Parts: sequence; C-alpha cells; structure tokens
Amino acid sequence: MQTTAPVEFRNVGCSYFPQSRVDCHYTLSSLHTWASSDWIGLFKVGWSSVKDYHTFVWALAPANYEERTEVNCCVQFQGTCFLSIKFHNLKPTPLAPLY
Repeated sequence: MQTTAPVEFRNVGCSYFPQSRVDCHYTLSSLHTWASSDWIGLFKVGWSSVKDYHTFVWALAPANYEERTEVNCCVQFQGTCFLSIKFHNLKPTPLAPLY
C-alpha cells in the first residue's frame, strides 16, 4: 500500500553556497493539517535530531488556504553575513617561521 507524504519537498539541491539565499519549494498534501508552530529548517549533513538545525523559518499558511486541499508553497532563507572572529596582524620577528 502506497501512502502520500503530508509534505513533499521539490527541487532540492545537492549543495548550496554559504551566505546565499535559498528558496525552499514544497507541496502540502490534503493529508496535512496546518499548525501555527509549523517550521522549515536547514540542517547540516549528518544531523540526528530536530534540535540540530542551522536556521529555520516559520511555514505560514498561504493566503486563501483551505484545509484538506493540496497546495504548493515556498519559503526563503536569506543569506546572512556574520561578524568574523577578532584577529590580529603581527609582524614576523627575525628568524620566526612564516606560516
């Protein structure tokens, strides 16, 4: 017996560039029941728990959504820039290895 998944992700890439926007397309089957706590997360390879997400966005119900109908959705993960770790420039001392 074949069952339909409540959520089917479409056009999933094999990899993504860091700091770039990611569009996440998915289809909700008529079996899905929407909840205000629904979210979509990005996970690193090898994750083992839903707590291992890198980032997430809330999966809001689209305008004019009707329960028990199939609907196509899209959420966007925006590329972000984080501050780098503080670093110091030091002049090499004589005879110090340069690496």
